[in-house]
Amino acid sequence: MALIIEELNRAHRVQMRYRMDGEKFTLGRAFSNDAILEDIHADGRHAEIRHEEDGSYTLHDLNSINGSQLLGNLQDKSVKPGEISSHQITSGDLVQCGKSRLRLFHSDAAVPEAAPLHSLESFFSGLSRPLNAILLVLAVACSTVLLSYVNYARTYEWTIAVNILASAIIGLVIYAGAWAFIGRVVKHETHFFAHLSIAAIGALSYTVWEWFGGVLNYNFAIGDMMEALDFLVLAIILPAMLWCACYLATNLGRGWRWAVALVMPIGFLGLSLIESLSKLNDFSEAPEISTELKYDNMLLRKPVPMQEFIAGSPALFDIPIEKDESETGNKDSSTAEDAGSNIEVEQ
Repeated sequence: MALIIEELNRAHRVQMRYRMDGEKFTLGRAFSNDAILEDIHADGRHAEIRHEEDGSYTLHDLNSINGSQLLGNLQDKSVKPGEISSHQITSGDLVQCGKSRLRLFHSDAAVPEAAPLHSLESFFSGLSRPLNAILLVLAVACSTVLLSYVNYARTYEWTIAVNILASAIIGLVIYAGAWAFIGRVVKHETHFFAHLSIAAIGALSYTVWEWFGGVLNYNFAIGDMMEALDFLVLAIILPAMLWCACYLATNLGRGWRWAVALVMPIGFLGLSLIESLSKLNDFSEAPEISTELKYDNMLLRKPVPMQEFIAGSPALFDIPIEKDESETGNKDSSTAEDAGSNIEVEQ
């Protein structure tokens, strides 16, 4: 049986593994050690592990300046942390020498079962290809410019297209770069092009919805209901993007990943939706109609002639006023009194 020493980084991920098969194993900053610690708080010869005659392993602190600490045991939660000068190692011990953290396992210790790959791994692998990411970004940029051109009423200038292209590309790159940085810090994996492709797919999906939503509003004048439909679309796109980002850049478990992906975007969207719904009953002097420019072939409904529309407008806009009987009686009596007074004046 050998002893396995794992050196951990600040994210508690293994950055180096050592196997102790001999009688002694030394740790410290000096180049003569078996494990060279890149830690200014560790001594040149900080500690050593000895293989005892009974087969156990013992860690001895070599009178280091900052000492050695037992932080706990991954398999036995009853182990209390504390300063150690000599400690008999139990498989699963977590030890700190200076600021370096070490995990110690017996070589015959059981390891967890392999985690199955997610069914989307092959999908993410395809998105990680630079060519695919670049093509998706160009598709977003071109579709955004085309949509703005179709809906623009005045003369379309090239500066407008350049601004839209620059904004779309820069926004996607910043999003992908931010998640790539998080992944680099947490998992030591960037996946920049995968994040860029996912952001481009989300932006392209919303661009398609904007075009389709404009056609719906043009034909059916749904007005304020567009905000509710926007909420539903974004409530699908944003959680999907955030779930993919958390999967690629963090070590969150399945439950936490879904919680973050659903609660954060839907929470922010819900606040804006509540504000929009609160304004639905506000009185408007004019009905909500679509003012976007569209081509005739995008009209799905049969147009109503102007004279026919004007003839039916009272049924749409006239509001019947119900009169209170008491108010009617008072008006009749006041009318009678006025008539009587007029008669007296004439006499």
